[in-house]
Amino acid sequence: MFKKILFSLLAIVIILVGLSYTPQLSHLRNFAKWGVHTIHDYKTHPTRLVASGNKPQFWPIDSNYNKGIIPDSLLSIIDSNDTHAFLVIQDGKLVYEKYWDGYTPKTLSGSFSAAKSIISLLIGVALDEGKIKSLDEPVGKYLPYFKTNGWEKLRIRDVLTMSSGSNYLERDKSYFSLNATAYYGDDEAYMIDQLMPKEPAGVNWEYRSADTQILGFLVEQVFGKNISTLVSEKFMQPMGAESDALWLLDGNNKHEKAFCCFNGVARDYARFGQLVLNEGKWGEQQIVSAKYINEATTPASYLKDPTENGAPVDFYGYQYWIFNHKGMKVAAQNGLFGQYVYILKDKNAVVVRLGESKVTKPIHHFQPENFTYIDAALSVLK
Repeated sequence: MFKKILFSLLAIVIILVGLSYTPQLSHLRNFAKWGVHTIHDYKTHPTRLVASGNKPQFWPIDSNYNKGIIPDSLLSIIDSNDTHAFLVIQDGKLVYEKYWDGYTPKTLSGSFSAAKSIISLLIGVALDEGKIKSLDEPVGKYLPYFKTNGWEKLRIRDVLTMSSGSNYLERDKSYFSLNATAYYGDDEAYMIDQLMPKEPAGVNWEYRSADTQILGFLVEQVFGKNISTLVSEKFMQPMGAESDALWLLDGNNKHEKAFCCFNGVARDYARFGQLVLNEGKWGEQQIVSAKYINEATTPASYLKDPTENGAPVDFYGYQYWIFNHKGMKVAAQNGLFGQYVYILKDKNAVVVRLGESKVTKPIHHFQPENFTYIDAALSVLK
């Protein structure tokens, strides 16, 4: 009897292990191995190098570097929110820089969804170089899965603006959600193959990480290179990044998790903000066209926001967030747990905040802490 029970238990274990290696359940195995997601996942997940190159361009130090005083009322909030890095750059010079909790200018930090804006910039480069002809081209022209299955009318513009209309549900945090498959699964292509149309594309805005993963596959296809190599060649090296970065891969080491998972140092995050502030130009090189940058940081107001009774979208462009604060337009990269790069054109400034703050109830799609960080930056800006 004991042997029968033992063999039965062994058979169950073998079946469970076998199932965990199927695409449907591989994310459960990886979750058990990697643990709950943090901004330090580059230490445990598979990664690919995003090379900085050998010609770093260190930020010039402003004559008022760290002389500006952030009021204690704001600084205490910044500190209590588990901020690890806070940088302010104005007129291309480092004005303010502070680190907490053992972080330094050399410490890598995960981006989560702030990486979505980097993928948008790659789309801009693809458009500028003629790798894609128009944002109104069907996605299916480049990715076969989207030629059929009800996806025939899906445009590149629709996935850029989070209006694909797919069944991907960002707020579903269950173990068997597409969310879980995307972050912990073995193959991002398998996750994409599970997508189906829920509603017509290009009508309603709904935040979906799968839309960015589609963009990631698209740039891989049109350039014939992986995302890490592209980001290194198109951005990190021309902009003189100070440190190598890492991008998280799926469990089989095939594809970058395009919707998240760039890991870099604070000073290099600032370069992506400065590039947008410069309307796509770095030094004498036009890396991304000004036309694309301006469109990317302009709200897709033709879309409807179902969370606001169908009001026009006034907060999102091409994978960039946009809001107004104290009469200023702010464009932003935005990642889970408060990974932010703010572009303040009125002040010719870029602000970077990295950390581990808690997700709270948003105010019109924005965490309230956003406004604290902008106010803190304004206190040290000219």
